[in-house]
Amino acid sequence: MNGFFHTHSVIVGAKRIVIIVVVGLGILTWVYSAGWVSGGVSQPIAFPHKTHLDLKLPCTGCHQSAEKGAVAGRPLTALCMACHAGGDTKSAEIIKLRSYGEKGAEVPWRRVWRLPSHVFFPHRPHVVVAKINCQTCHGPMETLTKPPTTPLITLDMNDCIACHESREKAVMAKATAPQAHPIAARSLLNDCNPCHR
Repeated sequence: MNGFFHTHSVIVGAKRIVIIVVVGLGILTWVYSAGWVSGGVSQPIAFPHKTHLDLKLPCTGCHQSAEKGAVAGRPLTALCMACHAGGDTKSAEIIKLRSYGEKGAEVPWRRVWRLPSHVFFPHRPHVVVAKINCQTCHGPMETLTKPPTTPLITLDMNDCIACHESREKAVMAKATAPQAHPIAARSLLNDCNPCHR
């Protein structure tokens, strides 16, 4: 009888361990697929942001969708080829770029910055209307000689709220009584729907 209870307790213990491992793997899979954790991304071309920003090219010169829509987007190969199609080069990265261009293919850039799926962040109002520098959210891209493998800055809702609050205070400080529009200035702070979908 004693052997039965020992065997039974070992089986129950083993089942518990299996359940814990399966649940743990499920949670990890969910966290990674939701984009909350990044394992690091490698890009097909070692794009040097520093080189291009040293030439005074604006971020929106390559990430043209940032001024027009919700996502900043990645540059089209044809845009890169406008500068890099001709001339002799010993750069392995430009040779890779040209091979995509010659095939008429897009460079398969991989996304690095990813917000949780329930968050909606439109670039256009932040870039065009509020004129927020890209580095505010993306970090010092102008210093990078190769693409980042993970986001340089990790933002959460508190960062967004703090930015909106500081901008609201600045708007209210500049406004005179007839010009003040406190409802418009506070609308994003009190309404969840613009950011959460």
